[in-house]
Amino acid sequence: MKNELLSLLNKNLLAVEPSLIRKFDDEISKIPGIIKLTLGEPYFNTPDHIKIAGIKAIIDNQTHYAPNRGIVELREAISEYLRRRHYAVSYDPQEQIIVTNGASEAISTAMNSFLGEGDVVLCPSPAFGLYRNLAKINGARYIEIDTEDDKYELTPEKLKTYLDEYHTSVKMLVLNYPNNPTGVSYSENEIKKLAEVLEEYPIVVLSDEIYSELVYKKKHVSIASYLPEKTLLVNGVSKSYAMTGWRVGYLCGPREIITNLAKLHQANIATIGTINMIAAAEGLVNGDDDIKVMRAEYEKKRDFVCKWLKKIGYSFIPTDGAFYIYIRLPLDFQGSSIDYARTLAQRAHVAVIPGAAFATQDQKYFRISYAVSDDKLTEAMKRLERFVKGREK
Repeated sequence: MKNELLSLLNKNLLAVEPSLIRKFDDEISKIPGIIKLTLGEPYFNTPDHIKIAGIKAIIDNQTHYAPNRGIVELREAISEYLRRRHYAVSYDPQEQIIVTNGASEAISTAMNSFLGEGDVVLCPSPAFGLYRNLAKINGARYIEIDTEDDKYELTPEKLKTYLDEYHTSVKMLVLNYPNNPTGVSYSENEIKKLAEVLEEYPIVVLSDEIYSELVYKKKHVSIASYLPEKTLLVNGVSKSYAMTGWRVGYLCGPREIITNLAKLHQANIATIGTINMIAAAEGLVNGDDDIKVMRAEYEKKRDFVCKWLKKIGYSFIPTDGAFYIYIRLPLDFQGSSIDYARTLAQRAHVAVIPGAAFATQDQKYFRISYAVSDDKLTEAMKRLERFVKGREK
């Protein structure tokens, strides 16, 4: 029997499907002995000096409400970190930064603030499903830009085509790089050329750079360095410092825009935990060596997995960063990406995420996360090889 209150809910919310990533992960997690290459979470523990900073904050009774935009020490650390590292951007810690409940809240604050009924959001596809769901909740049209023919990169030419087609309604471009699920990123020149196109249009760029510290060969450059007045920069400490459970992200942008976005942030969560912010500040100030160690390990894992995948016979998208590989389904497989992922889980006891999680139309791909231990990665590759060879017989 349906609850009568359902009819009172926001109709846009009713039309949104729960995260397929979480849903599928929950489904296959019940299989005994399964090796999960599903969720995008670092397998490292939070570095000790960061944990100690959090513990010390508790002992020192720093357990009270923090300012809505976050403690000054963390906002200053974010500003200095972005200046010091490879971002080439400058933000006033007092007026241009909001500390958020993870990067997810930074994204939702931005999209919920800008989007309304009938607005158009452009997003290169495939992409993380959160962007699509937030657009739908706000009644906006989520337009996917298929990048498959361009090696999964958004080209200036294709961007201009879509901007011209939807010019009367387009309000936002979502750009995530390194990309989840492909791991593809952009060179400095590629970012510059995209910025040159965007400069000519009245549009906000939501740049999700949460994986920016996990770029292996290319130099990461924020599009905010070219479009500071049009870009909302999203980042956080979850992926770079193995702090997913601490839930500390941040949103940076033009002064007048951040002033208004802070109103929604204040209404939604007021502020995040003081202890968490103190720990995050420690990471940003003193954690450069932690990043180097983790990035080197992820790069080794990527090379290891790519070698195995080639040996097995899978084709996949060359990855520049993050800790994902986007793998094509075998050409002779007739079912959907969900069918294939479910088959792998049931027969090979290896859990992956189907490509359907990253686009409206099913993708003939599946995503693996190699942010797991070497032992688990090796065993998962052996299982995949046995499955593929057995299937060929």
